[in-house]
Amino acid sequence: MILDARDENVELNRTAQIAIIGSGPAGMTLARKLAEAVPVLVVESGGLEADPDVEALQLGESVGIGYPLMETRTRQFGGSSALWGGYCAIFDPHEFERRDWVPGSGWPFGAKAIEPYYEEIAKLLNLGEPNFDPRDIAVRAGVVLPFDNETVVPSVWRFGTPTARFGEQLREEFEESRDLTTLINANVVDIRLDSEHSLVTEVVIRTLSGREGRIAADIFVLACGGIETPRILLNANTQVRHGLGNGSDMVGRFFMDHPHLAVPSLILRNESLFRGWTERGSYDDNRQFLSCVGLSAQAQKETQILNARAHIYRTPSMTKDESSKVGIFLEQAPNPMSRIILTDDVDSLGLRRVRLDWQFTELDWKTYEQTASLLAREFERIDAGRMLFPSQPTTRKRELVLHTSHQLGTTRMSQNPEDGVVNSDCRLHDLGNLYIAGGSVFPTAGWANPTFTVIALALRLADHLRSELD
Repeated sequence: MILDARDENVELNRTAQIAIIGSGPAGMTLARKLAEAVPVLVVESGGLEADPDVEALQLGESVGIGYPLMETRTRQFGGSSALWGGYCAIFDPHEFERRDWVPGSGWPFGAKAIEPYYEEIAKLLNLGEPNFDPRDIAVRAGVVLPFDNETVVPSVWRFGTPTARFGEQLREEFEESRDLTTLINANVVDIRLDSEHSLVTEVVIRTLSGREGRIAADIFVLACGGIETPRILLNANTQVRHGLGNGSDMVGRFFMDHPHLAVPSLILRNESLFRGWTERGSYDDNRQFLSCVGLSAQAQKETQILNARAHIYRTPSMTKDESSKVGIFLEQAPNPMSRIILTDDVDSLGLRRVRLDWQFTELDWKTYEQTASLLAREFERIDAGRMLFPSQPTTRKRELVLHTSHQLGTTRMSQNPEDGVVNSDCRLHDLGNLYIAGGSVFPTAGWANPTFTVIALALRLADHLRSELD
């Protein structure tokens, strides 16, 4: 059932075996799987639809590369799936591994740890099957891959039809379930610990209308995204001075997105080679995809760069006679100075707001420049384009960097408490019953849009928690 915390008839002091904070794709996926075994309580800041007063809780400062905090997330049932463009992709296997030239790289586990969940995710996201093989899809769609060799390799984004809007797609299930209780319009304003500061005993919730309650649970999960999750942890400082999980000063650090940069000096020719690149192609009963291209793992190793993908695109303002453009989405290097901290400004609930300092590293710029140059060489080789300024794709101006709304890395996963916030099971290193679900636990961002992997991690966490409950 779904209950509105603003309703005076709804009890806000509750006890649950598992409490999940946040009803986005990670939180809802986790709640559904755990409710197969035990009753679950979900706490959601927003309502069934977006509300300007609730959205205003996200206001903050951006002092690094420009980042519009209000446009990139929404607080409502279903979370930011309401804004999601539907892009689905998976990590390359080598992105889970430690790369000597990428400081802070290496996940505690490899791709095979989450691959068993891909089929279930594909069904949830209306993809039909977890097929991300660009060669197989090209054959089925009847298109030719213009790039495919030892250096340059094709990739695809997949799109579910329809796009999975979790709040709409799963609302009836959450309303009718006896094992899922969702409190909407309820904001977590504090997290309380036991006397030894080793376990969470309860979270304090508050509505914008002033109602307040406390939720006690055996297990708590924060699933609030890459900005709000660290914000909640840092604001919970009444018992632990610097906030929860922050013993090594890692909460809020390593903020990553998938920055996008155009390659203005690469001029396209022969656009007929790129059918299925600027508009979605389809195969097998309207399974939709877009093509893109990147450098092979070996090429990345040889050039000592991160992963990236180039795509061909058109903007609404372009005229029909203008050539399409080439842009590159980058994996960012983990950078502890790219971070979220709290300001002295407070929101209407009394919580300190965030200041985001999104930064670029030398390795990020090198990745863009080397990827653009190597791909341009391939465009020229097949007579698909020409590079006007081969030695310099563009100047290093941070105002040219565009965000993609993928907020990653701010409560990173690590083997050792000194290097991150959560362990390989997504539990805070220093708290025995507080877990995090979402892209904030990513140690590295990879090239791929994160939703598919976020859901895989949520399903993996669900299996772990169910084993803990047995």
